[in-house]
Amino acid sequence: MTTTVPAKDLAQDQRDAAEAGRAEQALSPARLRQVFSAFPTGVTAIAALVDGVPVGLAANSFTAVSLDPPLLTVCMAHTSTTWPLLADLPRLGVSVLGADQEHACAQLASRSADRFADLDWHATDGGAVLLDGATAWFDTSVERLIRAGDHDIVLLRIRAMDADHDVAPLVFHGSRFRRLAGARSDTAERPAPAAPTAPTAPPIAGTEESS
Repeated sequence: MTTTVPAKDLAQDQRDAAEAGRAEQALSPARLRQVFSAFPTGVTAIAALVDGVPVGLAANSFTAVSLDPPLLTVCMAHTSTTWPLLADLPRLGVSVLGADQEHACAQLASRSADRFADLDWHATDGGAVLLDGATAWFDTSVERLIRAGDHDIVLLRIRAMDADHDVAPLVFHGSRFRRLAGARSDTAERPAPAAPTAPTAPPIAGTEESS
């Protein structure tokens, strides 16, 4: 027995398929990255000592979570080859980069063998690595990992912290570095380094590191 599909039903199926295709394209990683970039963020360096050597990456997915207990989060792409080196360490440093530290962000987002070359940094007794000249810093430990799509949400407990409010923050918006109006830094707007894994770029919705 042959069943004939009414022409109006066939046309509706074609319209539904076309609409589904448009919706899928609208949610593509490239489009998501573009839309996420409309939200301005700071940029952080996540770093620690690994066998006595500083290892780190840049991330703009930093979010304050809780005052009691003191918690913050960052997001790490599953494609990152740096995060696995840091994930099991007892302490991680989180440095909120200042407006004059875009070069540090570029290095930490690069594939360079020594991302800390010529950068000023220091390590805590627990092994967290913090960049000198940051507008704020946190000495943290991993509280919990939550798998979320192509990233891990890393919940960090704050063990120590401080800030220098005289240092203007580095701002990432529309895939460019920017500065706050009236900020004392002379840093002009300039393109940010390409963010290979972003949505870092978290990116933009995750980490800004390229490897």
